[in-house]
Amino acid sequence: MNGLDRYRKMQFLWPVILLTSLLAHLGIGWSADIEQARPLSELVKDWQHILDEAEKDLTKPDIRDRRLAALREELTAIQIDARTASDEALPKVQSIRDELAALGPPPAEGAPPEAPTVAEKRKAMNERLAAAEGAIKEAELIIARAGRLASEVKTLRRIRFTEHVLKRGVSPLLPTVWAKAWAELRSGLTVIVHNARNLRSGDTFARDLRAVGWRLGLGVGVAILLAFPLRRMLIRKFGYIELEAEPTYGQRLRTALFLGFIRALMPSAAVLALFLSLSYTNLLTESTFAVARTALIALISLFFVVSFSRAALAPFEPEWRLVRIHDGGAQAISGTVKGLAVIFALDRTLSEIGTQFNASVETTLLQKFLFGLLIAGLLLNLLRNEVWLSAALSPAWRTLRQVLKVVVYAIPLSGLLGYVVLSRYLATQLVLTAGLYFSVLLLRKINSELIDQTLSRTSLFGEKIRNSLALSEDGVEMLKFWLGGILNLLILAMGLVLLLILWGAAGKDLTAWLHSLFLGFKIGNITLSLADVLLALVLFAGLLAVTRMVQKTLEQRIFPRTRLDAGVRHSIRSGTGYLGFTIAAMLAISTLGIDLSNLAIIAGALSVGIGFGLQNIVNNFVSGLILLIERPIKTGDWVVIGDHQGHVKKISVRATEITTLDRAAVFIPNSTLISGVLTNKTYADKPVGRIVIPLGLSHDVDAKRVRELLLKIALDHSEIRRIPPPAVLFRGFTENTRNFELIALLYDAGKTDAVASDLCFEIDEIFRREGIPIPFPPRNLDLRLNSDQLQRILAVHGEKTPPGN
Repeated sequence: MNGLDRYRKMQFLWPVILLTSLLAHLGIGWSADIEQARPLSELVKDWQHILDEAEKDLTKPDIRDRRLAALREELTAIQIDARTASDEALPKVQSIRDELAALGPPPAEGAPPEAPTVAEKRKAMNERLAAAEGAIKEAELIIARAGRLASEVKTLRRIRFTEHVLKRGVSPLLPTVWAKAWAELRSGLTVIVHNARNLRSGDTFARDLRAVGWRLGLGVGVAILLAFPLRRMLIRKFGYIELEAEPTYGQRLRTALFLGFIRALMPSAAVLALFLSLSYTNLLTESTFAVARTALIALISLFFVVSFSRAALAPFEPEWRLVRIHDGGAQAISGTVKGLAVIFALDRTLSEIGTQFNASVETTLLQKFLFGLLIAGLLLNLLRNEVWLSAALSPAWRTLRQVLKVVVYAIPLSGLLGYVVLSRYLATQLVLTAGLYFSVLLLRKINSELIDQTLSRTSLFGEKIRNSLALSEDGVEMLKFWLGGILNLLILAMGLVLLLILWGAAGKDLTAWLHSLFLGFKIGNITLSLADVLLALVLFAGLLAVTRMVQKTLEQRIFPRTRLDAGVRHSIRSGTGYLGFTIAAMLAISTLGIDLSNLAIIAGALSVGIGFGLQNIVNNFVSGLILLIERPIKTGDWVVIGDHQGHVKKISVRATEITTLDRAAVFIPNSTLISGVLTNKTYADKPVGRIVIPLGLSHDVDAKRVRELLLKIALDHSEIRRIPPPAVLFRGFTENTRNFELIALLYDAGKTDAVASDLCFEIDEIFRREGIPIPFPPRNLDLRLNSDQLQRILAVHGEKTPPGN
């Protein structure tokens, strides 16, 4: 049974193999459980043996690259396993310390000895503690030694990689190179034709072809059906459509993603169906199967790159284009990307053919050189000024294009000088870096559009989020900003990791670094990990969201079915928020692995600083809690504090917000409300206002008539309480007036000013109609006139100057 037959026979085992690999990677397999059950001291001995062997291998000058790669994986695994085992042993050490602490300190010198059983237990615990701590220290030494050896492996691999890339070989222009490559190509074609003729003339081929002919025909039929009619129907139905207005960016992005996916999926499914049909026959050998598999991957990659680039650039549909570029530039870029994709697909397939059929060094050299030249030519065509005629281009992009031109010119030049590996490396990395850059940009655009659509008011999920969290439009925008920022940061981090791998960074090195960052690093005696930090943040945000939902439920469903006033509701809502925030903060801190008892010690150490520097803040916070519990004021009350008066709008942690009558917001520290004099005009459950209007009338008015009119005016107003009824008091006499007061109680103290104004208007109107004057107070005027001025005034009135003046 050849390798291909084994592959076909074991196809049903691949799901089992993948599941087993996944379980082993996650560390939940049986072997992992058995290994974790082994003592740490035994694991340290095994790791020590592996490190000794690795150190011996690194001293050999002829160590192979495969061995270096295997060593890197082993060292990384040892670092991870040792760190995990060390962290798992820490709780055991702490438990032993707790048991020793329960026994208390040993007896001092001269003191009576402790009981023999206690002394034996103390000795055994000390031995266990010493052994556990020693194993942890040995594990730390293992981690340090493995890190040192891994650094040596990384340095050696980097040196070899640099030597390989910068190694100068023969020039691809030498006639001997072309002659040998041409001879090998002719020989290969002759062998292929000869084998094909023998295969067709043999009985085995005809028998196998008849046996699988229906499968092959079915596969080809499905391929043709998927590649052409179905693809065309979907594109016509969901592709570019006519709109009355210019499509929005979201519509263009969604259409581009759909078209790119459909254009790539249909031909990919077609070639996959053809490949699967051939794989179930005996027409392919192991070598041809490997070539067919490589060609399949290359074709699928080609389809996706060409489809998505065409959909994004829309060379013949400018209104659906995602980038700001003119038609000629879009067509040139689309054609260049298509050409690059074809070149990479051909190069990958030909490289696999050379690998399977043992191509010579000269043939491989010419292949790399010629395809590098083609890539350089397409890149130079892409960097032409005519392609990027757009006002949106920045000067930095123009400078970058000039630098890229220099690098592209170096591709053929370095190849001609014999640095073919360097030439091809530059060509490949430039194309892949550009593809990675535009992929990251596309993912960021998709992320932004997805968040906008998810949190949109028109979507069902967005409406539920808005209602559950009671988000305003500003709150939704803030949520979009933070979600987009976090996801964009993750996309950029992923792109940066791929870029480092693309330009030579070892994937295992990055994996080890990310593992140490994600699973834990020590700061003093505290082990922090990115996973714990992210989990703490998610837990904190989730509990805050739950708290907001509880507050929303209280406001919309529970409070309306109670008789609680607005102040009590506000106190319960605020208390729920404080309680939820406290629980979320404590759980987040516990998730980070920080002992809350240590926080108590830190809080005690900070008490002095709080007493001096944060005294006012703490005082206001505690005063706010007292206001919510004691409730001398509540939301909606009309209060007077010093020169300020108005309605209480909000009681916050530090200050209370009051809205004055002129709609100004005044923030008064909570401590002032507790320690100062506070007047609450609406403190009672049913606040009653009192109004007093003083009047000064002339002596010739009828006092009884005045009382009748004032009482009628007061009783006619709807805001005046009838029980107790309003009253008119005769306050006494002055030299020029009789003084009265109209006193009345109101249903709502918040309308005192408005009712007083209404009553004054009504009094003025009725008193004018009744002929009751409101006298002005007497005034004395001192006029200083000379004789001429006095003579003119008297002349106007027809009088003579008095004698003696």
